[in-house]
Amino acid sequence: MDLLRTFEKSFNGLEPKWEGLVHIALCYWNQNKNQPFYGSDIVNFMCIILLHVAIGLIGDSDPTFRKACLVAGIFSSSNSSEWLDLNQENIFCHLVDKINTESRFLEALSNVEAALRKNEDPFQRIRWLWTSNLVGKPCERHDWNMPFGGIMNLFPLSAQDKCEVEGKFMQMKSRFCSEVLLEDVKQSYKMLLEKYRKVRKQYMNGMISLHYGS
Repeated sequence: MDLLRTFEKSFNGLEPKWEGLVHIALCYWNQNKNQPFYGSDIVNFMCIILLHVAIGLIGDSDPTFRKACLVAGIFSSSNSSEWLDLNQENIFCHLVDKINTESRFLEALSNVEAALRKNEDPFQRIRWLWTSNLVGKPCERHDWNMPFGGIMNLFPLSAQDKCEVEGKFMQMKSRFCSEVLLEDVKQSYKMLLEKYRKVRKQYMNGMISLHYGS
């Protein structure tokens, strides 16, 4: 049930939202084209999580991020399939362009620090990525499931650290937006979709059995 709830945070009906796919794309890019997500560079780690936060903030204002994503759609007609592929590619490019032009380091950082001041989890919205095992096995130091106090130790940033992290954030954002390809992340997306559907089916079958068995 907990796994189903985490999936539901990013899924709409039986299809993931575009925001979810973009988060998956960032994870894929970081694992395969950037240095490892849980590498030795703490600045790299902070930039990645802040970029995830920035994507979420953009998604709050752009309805395209909340639309159902049909990248894994299957059509019998080859013409329909070609049209779908082109349409999904155009949407993905639009979202990446929005990230490139509208993601703000200070806005993301302020969002995280404000949540921490209220003793709230600033990353609750994207913890489904780790529950889904999409980002690999974390190292001990950079575990997203670290105690709350462990995350607190990363923030707030000093003025000097803020300049360093912001510079790296801008470089990372630019590289991600110029290098990420929809074709590269389709397999990870489809694997997550199948996992979600399997968990949802098991849950629904269990509810039906419970209802008729009582």
